[in-house]
Amino acid sequence: MAKIKLHLLNIFRLKINKPFVEYEGKTVGDIIKQFISEYKNKLEEGLLSKNQKKLHPQIVVLLNGRNVAQSNKLKTKLNDGEELYVSVPITGG
Repeated sequence: MAKIKLHLLNIFRLKINKPFVEYEGKTVGDIIKQFISEYKNKLEEGLLSKNQKKLHPQIVVLLNGRNVAQSNKLKTKLNDGEELYVSVPITGG
C-alpha cells in the first residue's frame, strides 16, 4: 500500500476546508473511493456521479501533475510519496 497525499484544489478545498488529505491505497481509484466515502456529504451534486459513488466525469485527477485520463485512469498504480490532485476544470476566455 502506498501512502498518498490527495491535494484538494479550488471548490474541493472550499468544501472540505483542508488543503489535502492522506490515504493509503494501491491505485488512484482506491484513494478516490476513500475520499468520496469520507466526504460525499460535503460535496455538491455537480462534483459526484448521480449515485454518489464516483467523481463526476468532468473532474480532473492529476498524479504528480499528469492527468490520469491520459494513462490507466483510476487503475493507475501508486508508489509511496506520489501526490494526487483533484480539481474541476477551469476554462475562460
